[in-house]
Amino acid sequence: MEDELEIYRYNDEISFRKCSLFEKHKLHFGDCTSFYEESNYYSCNQYGIHFHCTNHKNVELKNLRDNIGGFYLKCPICNNMIIIDDLKMLISDCLKLLNNEKFKNAKLIRLDDYYVKEVKLPKQKISDYWIKADVKTDKDGDTIVVVYVGKNDYDDKAQFFIKPEKLQLSTDYKNLDPAKVLTKIEVTLKDRIIKQEYNNK
Repeated sequence: MEDELEIYRYNDEISFRKCSLFEKHKLHFGDCTSFYEESNYYSCNQYGIHFHCTNHKNVELKNLRDNIGGFYLKCPICNNMIIIDDLKMLISDCLKLLNNEKFKNAKLIRLDDYYVKEVKLPKQKISDYWIKADVKTDKDGDTIVVVYVGKNDYDDKAQFFIKPEKLQLSTDYKNLDPAKVLTKIEVTLKDRIIKQEYNNK
C-alpha cells in the first residue's frame, strides 16, 4: 500500500510538502522537483521543502526570480503571484512548523534539576515492598541516584536523591512519607555515612 501523501498548510496562499530527499540524499530523486546530482547521489536544493498552492493543493508553485534578484512564487492554475522577501526564511518557517508536530509529545526536561538519564534499573519486589533506582546527571555534571521505595498496597512511593559527589541525601516530600515504608535509610559515601531514621508514629 502506498504511503499517504501529506501537504501542510502554511497560509491562505502557500502550502508545502516534504520531498523524497527531505531527510538525506539518495540514488533516486523521487518526487523532488528541484534537485542536483553529486557523486551519483541526488540532493534537494530547497532542503526537502516544496511549495504548493493552498487553493490547488496538487499544484506545485513555480519558484521564480524577478529582475532585481527577488523571489516570487506563482501558481500556474490561478496565476496568483506571491512575493517572497527571503526564500530561506520561508523554508525555515516550514521546518519549524514540522518540528511543532514532531515535538508536540516530547518530554520536558528541567535543566535546573537533573536531565541526563544514564541508567534505569527495573522495579524489584521485596516481599510486600518494591524498590527501583535511576542514575542521572544534574546540571553540574554530578551523579544523582534516585531511589524509589513503595509498598504493594500503596499507590504512591517514597523518593530519595543521593548525590555522591555533593555528599548529599535528600527526600522528595511531595511523595509518600518515607516513614510509611522505611524505618531507616543509610548511605555510605567516600568520607561519611548519612543516616535518616523514621518513626511512623
